[in-house]
Amino acid sequence: MYAISIVVALDHHHSPDPPVPLLNFYCGSWLNRNMRFIPLLFFLLLPVMAEAATDTKAGVSRTAKKPAAAAKAKPAVVPALPSVVMSNGEHQAGYVHYWLITAPDGEQEMQVGIELPDQRIAWSFPGLGVHVAAFMAAGEVNANGRVFQVQHLYGLRPFANDTAMRTLRSKLMQRVTPLVRNRVPYCELNGVTPGLCMSCMGFVSQVLFPGRTPEYANFPRNFPRIAGEDYHTTEDLLLYLTGLHVLSTDAARQKRLAAIGGPAVLQEELTRLTASLAETPPVAVAAAKPPAKRRSAAPKSAIKRPG
Repeated sequence: MYAISIVVALDHHHSPDPPVPLLNFYCGSWLNRNMRFIPLLFFLLLPVMAEAATDTKAGVSRTAKKPAAAAKAKPAVVPALPSVVMSNGEHQAGYVHYWLITAPDGEQEMQVGIELPDQRIAWSFPGLGVHVAAFMAAGEVNANGRVFQVQHLYGLRPFANDTAMRTLRSKLMQRVTPLVRNRVPYCELNGVTPGLCMSCMGFVSQVLFPGRTPEYANFPRNFPRIAGEDYHTTEDLLLYLTGLHVLSTDAARQKRLAAIGGPAVLQEELTRLTASLAETPPVAVAAAKPPAKRRSAAPKSAIKRPG
């Protein structure tokens, strides 16, 4: 057995062994004859051992605290208040507009579209599919013999971030034009579409959040699904555009709702949605299970209202 020792005294008795150097590598025979020095050596090393133990405990404590700090959830980033408009206009390219449309049978639902740089509207309309039309505040749309009553409600800026808005505007026509040229049909309820079809919500989603293919939009991770369904609705989009989906308390949502302002019809809709949020928080896209395959006819993603 080998060891290292600092010799602090010499044997007073004569010994045939040669003098031992202060720092020496030696075998166990010398150690057996000088056992009385071991307690003294241990006493001298106690402060060093205590300091090392303290440093070890401190290191373990710091290491244990790191995961706890990392696991601490970051507060949700609340976007700036959205810009609400009541018509089309200059510098509004990319704005999302809402209409209330009434079918010939009296059924009412929400219709959404996107304003283009020339102030026209791109949308997917029942019976007509994806196309570009003149902005309509109120009037009629003839969809292959079916006459719909159309009433504009409000429009909202989709992104509070200026960089995101510049990106959308620079690529707006690049995203819209192929879908218009291909005359993508509207997804009729309970209908059968052999190829790609788009509801008004599906079209707007692809323009705002383009995916790898036109079949699925690349929604943000915090995009809500208020009904917890396998598809998105215009209600989800409205919550996202107004930023109400990121607020965790009803008091905070009520405060933001009042700050948003806008027409009475917008306030009424947001009041209804915030009441629903208070009862059942929306399911985030990241936590929702994606559909196994695309439906041949996606359900209508508008808010149905009694006729």
